[in-house]
Amino acid sequence: MPALLASGCRGEKGGAALEFAMVVPAFLMLAFGIVDFSRYAFALISVRQAAAEAVRAASLGLSAEQVQAFARAQAPFLGEALQVSCTGCTGADPSEVRTYSITASTTFRFLLPYLPSATIAISEQTAVTY
Repeated sequence: MPALLASGCRGEKGGAALEFAMVVPAFLMLAFGIVDFSRYAFALISVRQAAAEAVRAASLGLSAEQVQAFARAQAPFLGEALQVSCTGCTGADPSEVRTYSITASTTFRFLLPYLPSATIAISEQTAVTY
């Protein structure tokens, strides 16, 4: 009887390894996809926050160079990849009515090779009349 039980289990050897080999690649792609899209969301929020803080700094009368440095300080993980342009940032007298316009932009590259577009441009424009 033990020989009969042993012979019935022979066809199932390696079944767990096969299931593991089929499930793990899909699970890893899902996990790394979540991480990659989280990186994209973080970059998007960082650019938006940097633009908002830069226009606030411009309304205080800072020069264009100071506004750019301030915006880059608000998004330290983007560093020099963050491009900031400032219209109306002359460091002039803050008592006069002015319109400040900030455009912050960067490019984002996904780490996963199977995504359709590897590079995405992120841009945010903010303006305030003060």
